[in-house]
Amino acid sequence: MTHVLQKLTLCVCLLFGAVSSSLQAAETLPPLKHKQAPQNFAEMWAGFDPRSEPLETEVLKEWEEDGVVLQVVRFRIGVFKGKTARLAAVFGYPKEAQTNKQKLPGLLQIHGGGQYADYRACLMNATRGYATVSIAWAGRISAPDYQVTPAEVKLFWEGKTDDPRFRVTTDWGALDGYHAPGKHPGNQFPSIKPDTWTFDSIESPRNSGWFLAALAARRALTFLEQQPMVDPDRLGVYGHSMGGKLTVLTAPDSRVKAAAPSCGGISDRYNRSPLFCQTLGDDVSLKQITCPIIFLSPANDFHGRIGNLPAAIAEIQSKDWRVTCSPHRNHQDAPEF
Repeated sequence: MTHVLQKLTLCVCLLFGAVSSSLQAAETLPPLKHKQAPQNFAEMWAGFDPRSEPLETEVLKEWEEDGVVLQVVRFRIGVFKGKTARLAAVFGYPKEAQTNKQKLPGLLQIHGGGQYADYRACLMNATRGYATVSIAWAGRISAPDYQVTPAEVKLFWEGKTDDPRFRVTTDWGALDGYHAPGKHPGNQFPSIKPDTWTFDSIESPRNSGWFLAALAARRALTFLEQQPMVDPDRLGVYGHSMGGKLTVLTAPDSRVKAAAPSCGGISDRYNRSPLFCQTLGDDVSLKQITCPIIFLSPANDFHGRIGNLPAAIAEIQSKDWRVTCSPHRNHQDAPEF
């Protein structure tokens, strides 16, 4: 009897070990090769498949407004350092698409620094015939009865579920992809240095918040293409300011058929780290873009400087491109008042 129990215990231990190994092997990103950081665009994205993992989508809130179905959703970004990261977003589409089985073009909207995933973008785009996902890569959300400001983001970090203002939002797990503020005081998007909240233990582009947000954006493309009312062959991405840079970082994904970076994505070329420049510099991603693209670059913008626009146009591989440059405007591409 004792011998049988010993065998049974051994089998259970082996099974548990196999399961544990399987869970440990489920990391979204591969480990570094020879303890060397990625040195270029291809190496930085090597081993990442935005379609390989389940989305595990949660609907946190749903409502209708002006013939548009709107949802606050959250889905899996990936597993990093053993912990699952999840991205919150607002998703919206015309209600009539449910009944007429219409396949709509899908848009990915990426907010800028200090801004929010905003239901109004989804609402407006739905009236124009689009399905839109507006991602809360920094954790903030603007929706009726679902406001997530920096104060609510902090409540989420602290797990204060008993607070009436508590809202579920983006969870970066073991990493810190948050911005304005970051979860850790030392977290700076232009930095690729290692820390307790970064993925790699050496200087690496995979440590930057830019990389994490762009990875999340690619997962959002997977979310879009899996929606029954969305035509997966007609996906576009747009964003403003930091969202403009993230648009350029996301547009090399072959699923993107059109891109519109606003006030960003052309001027981040001068980081003090050579490794950052050769992996996350705007010129690096611009050279990978083949889809139609329009640059919204006001003449006096401090972030996407018009002086870098000719270089950006020369770097893209797109045959179809346009630029629009509002005169006398700074960080907004719009007509004068």
